[in-house]
Amino acid sequence: MILQPKAWIHFVAIGGTGMGALAGLLKSQGFRVTGSDGPLYPPMSTYIESLRIPLVTEYAAKNVEGQTWGFADAAPALVIVGNAISRGNVEAQAVELLLGAHGTVRMSFAQALAEFEIGEKKSFVVAGTHGKTTTTSFLAWMLECAGRDPGFFIGGIPVNFGQGCRPGGPACFVTEGDEYDTAYWDKESKFLHYRPDWVLCTGIEFDHADIFKDLAAVESAFKKLIGKTKRGWLLIDETSAPRPASVAVVADQLKSAGLECHRYGAHPDSTYRLMSCEGAPLPWASDERGAKIEALIGSHGRQVFYSPSVGVHNALNLLGVLATMHAAGELPSFDGVQTALQGFRGIKRRQEERFRSRRLVVIDDFAHHPTAIRETIAAIRTRYPDYHLAAFFEARSATSARNILEREMSEAFDGADSIYLMPPTKTNIPEAEKLDITHLGRDIAERPKNAGKRLVIAGSHDEIGTTFLSDFQGRERARTVALLMSNGPFGGLHTRIWNLSREVATPSGA
Repeated sequence: MILQPKAWIHFVAIGGTGMGALAGLLKSQGFRVTGSDGPLYPPMSTYIESLRIPLVTEYAAKNVEGQTWGFADAAPALVIVGNAISRGNVEAQAVELLLGAHGTVRMSFAQALAEFEIGEKKSFVVAGTHGKTTTTSFLAWMLECAGRDPGFFIGGIPVNFGQGCRPGGPACFVTEGDEYDTAYWDKESKFLHYRPDWVLCTGIEFDHADIFKDLAAVESAFKKLIGKTKRGWLLIDETSAPRPASVAVVADQLKSAGLECHRYGAHPDSTYRLMSCEGAPLPWASDERGAKIEALIGSHGRQVFYSPSVGVHNALNLLGVLATMHAAGELPSFDGVQTALQGFRGIKRRQEERFRSRRLVVIDDFAHHPTAIRETIAAIRTRYPDYHLAAFFEARSATSARNILEREMSEAFDGADSIYLMPPTKTNIPEAEKLDITHLGRDIAERPKNAGKRLVIAGSHDEIGTTFLSDFQGRERARTVALLMSNGPFGGLHTRIWNLSREVATPSGA
């Protein structure tokens, strides 16, 4: 679609994932941008305000009328609708009427990102149930350090870039490829729109229980992505995949499609092989722990490098990035790789150290699937080996709030020293499908690896905070790392725990 200079573009649900960032990009390119949403709160409200994008916090038909914004235009040239909007939304209905009357074009976020930002650039799509945000950030940063000036869309905020989306130069674009549905009129996965030359797939498990009926439906979405791919896939091998059978299905499909398929992981036959990963002091900061990684990188042979990101799952994510760059002819020298890793600053809400004192470290993480919980606990154990590890979990996502993965969830906390659970927060799940937090707690307690561990099921954020404080004080001089895992704000529990600890310190990095 070709838009005239200063064309009017309106965003419905501008506060949705990626929508605000895309709105900012289009505004920077000279378009007039407006937006609507329900009430917004920081940081999104302040972010939209900083972009000086006119915003209304109530959906209404008048929001797509030019006079509402002081424009001479009768209607927007383009309306971008977020996937949180349902067909019955009053503003969505008004947009549908415009499509016939004024020639207004409607797009989903995924369509618009592909049309205006990805275009004909070499397209890298990072897909998979786990690790997409971290892996996409790794890849974008590696390409940046290689001088490629990549455009990118990332579903989080990589600290190195300070933003989740940018157009970049003409060479390449890196997209976090979400399998979630696209829009109310397009129930296919968003990643099908991203025009991939190369797909990096970190593994496939059942997730998004509000969208997919079963694992077969999830696998079907990834098979469709194969049909959209131009060159090939970098696919985690069966030894390292969270669910080997699912990646085996994809590997067979790739072979049938005649696409390149390069495997990475711990399997002896993989072209890109993880040989070892262990916690170690970082050579450039000996007072900090990271990971020492040994890997075989295709024709480059055995390589040893250090990463500030700990845990086997992060080592695999990094290996997948190096494999992708090698297959695509983008891999710099390994001195360049090490320099890039030394400068990598991580992602907000992914193993992010929020507060630190002599006795307490508070970590924020987005983990909400059993596999992610297990791997995150293992990674934090590596970084803080001598600390008491207190794992907090809030069942907030559409999948974790259901009982469909209850058995896997009960096994995910084995690596913690104490466990603090909050009940599901969703109210729209049928009673028969809802996770019973009492049953989950019982199953966790009955596992031999959890014998004697402190297990708390709290009814409120206040209760869980004050209970932890009592436990923390009872450990006297023991150092503790509090790992808070939720795909939401967890009721501000990070700051609450910090304040309750009565330790005097400043936020990490301040």
